[in-house]
Amino acid sequence: MRSWIAPLALLAACGFRAPTVPTDGGDGGVDTPPDTPVIPPDAQQCFGPFLNVCLSALPTTAITVQVTDPDLDINTDMGATASPLCDPGSTSYCIVAATAITINSTRKLRAHGARPLVLVAVGPFELFGEIDVTSSQDGTVRGAGASTTVCSSTTPPTQATAASGGFGGSFGGRGGDGEQVGGTRGIAAPTIGFPGGLTGGCPGGGGGGGAAGGLPGGAVAIIGTTVRIDGKINASGAGGHGGGNIKSGGGGGGSGGMILLDVPQTAIMLGTNGRLFANGGGGAEGGAGTGPQSGPGDDGHASIAPNSPGAGGNNGNAGGNGGPGSSGGDIAGGNALGQSHDDGGGGAGGGGAGFIHAPGITGANVIAPPSLDTLPQ
Repeated sequence: MRSWIAPLALLAACGFRAPTVPTDGGDGGVDTPPDTPVIPPDAQQCFGPFLNVCLSALPTTAITVQVTDPDLDINTDMGATASPLCDPGSTSYCIVAATAITINSTRKLRAHGARPLVLVAVGPFELFGEIDVTSSQDGTVRGAGASTTVCSSTTPPTQATAASGGFGGSFGGRGGDGEQVGGTRGIAAPTIGFPGGLTGGCPGGGGGGGAAGGLPGGAVAIIGTTVRIDGKINASGAGGHGGGNIKSGGGGGGSGGMILLDVPQTAIMLGTNGRLFANGGGGAEGGAGTGPQSGPGDDGHASIAPNSPGAGGNNGNAGGNGGPGSSGGDIAGGNALGQSHDDGGGGAGGGGAGFIHAPGITGANVIAPPSLDTLPQ
């Protein structure tokens, strides 16, 4: 029997920090010293030192995706299309809780939609298969919580005009800039500081002439008494769209998303097959002066090698080539490689890296970008 299909609507999010009630102050009839916080009865049902999501009731069933089960697909949208595993009382996240969570080898948990995904195991969490919150270059899949609009920043990006290439999305790493071919090239925004909550990445900019930028990677947080990672977590961004019109700029690659292991380092166990990555997608090639459409950028690399970049678009036409997405320890997306000729459009920049918090996990062949082990308070 597939245990993951059991109803789990037993929880509700109560914010990012543990709730308290006003202090006694000496006249409230509560038998506590003055200025001592009164902890509500359900405080022991809050989990995660950073996110601190709270359960209204502890779950009573486990989620196990067996090797003989189909992949587990979770739609994180609100409303009727949302997965029944998402808590209906939480608006910020799709929270899925269980007594224990196990995803076995060759199986995938795929999450897509408007809200980030939070997986809460009251007991152990074990990953031998894959968790996928990526976005796709063809635009059919939006990673869980991935932004569809340009991210706000103290210095906003510059949109491409005329036949110039778009910018790559900036998040944990800066995106690459587009190639200038008349008008204004796309210039990426600065990086964004580590978010105060769980959020997906930032999209790439459209090319001059209409080519769309790639969507960013989504976001997933994992909470458990112990967290064993012996499989793959992928929150990479999508490649940009190729310049579809004659002499048009390519679309920039989307940034990587966010992976948060919201447990102490002592609770994390890394297996030999453990891989985590939130790389940016490749920038697309500009449109040719004549002839067929141009090559899109590759999605952020989905192999077992996090240090492999999503390649920029290049199918040999007259449009300029796109820049690669981030990979390994290089958190920046590459600038467009240029080389447009014969009235071709400009190539686009690659997407920058996302954020990963996985204390104690290191190595470019294992994790990309590197883990931010210390988070802002």
